[in-house]
Amino acid sequence: MFGFIIALVSALAGYAAMAHAHVGAWSVFYAAALFFIVQLLIGLTIRSRMKKKQNDIQSVMAAAQEKINRQMMLFQRRPPSSMREAQEQLAKMQNDAARKVLTILDECNRYTWWNWMLARQLNAMRVQLYFQLREFKKVDALLPKALVVDQQTMAIKLVRLYRNDDPALDRFYEKKCAKTKNEAAAYLASVYAWIKLKENEVSKATQALIAARRKSDNPVLLENCDRLVNGKIRQFSNAQFGDAWYALMLEEPKAKVQRQQRMY
Repeated sequence: MFGFIIALVSALAGYAAMAHAHVGAWSVFYAAALFFIVQLLIGLTIRSRMKKKQNDIQSVMAAAQEKINRQMMLFQRRPPSSMREAQEQLAKMQNDAARKVLTILDECNRYTWWNWMLARQLNAMRVQLYFQLREFKKVDALLPKALVVDQQTMAIKLVRLYRNDDPALDRFYEKKCAKTKNEAAAYLASVYAWIKLKENEVSKATQALIAARRKSDNPVLLENCDRLVNGKIRQFSNAQFGDAWYALMLEEPKAKVQRQQRMY
């Protein structure tokens, strides 16, 4: 917002100066050009600083993943005495990294004054991180203020609407999720179908998969669609979506220690 105001003030000041200098009809053109140039310079500056923050986030995530991989290799060479403790140890590594990323995102708040969309983008990242940390109250508070456009954030919103028994679930799916294409369409339709089956609404689950099948040839989608069409409801499974599915915490994988939960 500040960037727009500064650019507008600069343009108006430039126009006034040129009008005073009797530049003529070109004053409007030069003022408009000045407005866009100032906007561009501010945008490039903010983008450069955000790029540094993104690099910091990538470094934190890469270091955490490397640490987790080393620990998993150690578990393979020397199996832990308790599978539960092993899983908790891996989860702690992931959560520590998530909190470090949240700290970096908080440092980015100063730039939201210059770009009104940036706050919603940062909140979308926070939604995924707080969801991973199981801080669901913060997730619910942030979702209305987040940019919900990527498939995992949309899936998280579906899950939270389901967990909260929110009647807006079907409307959100039709308005946002059902309009996606390719892999996103397959994934979101499968998540929605799983929820509808839990709510004993088999027809809605089947309709969602049939509609998504027109936009994606994902094998998990096709297989689940065939199962529902043929009445094999108990064989429905999203397990083949892997970490993206298990990160939604709707189901637990069979081999917990051998899974690395997807992190933003």
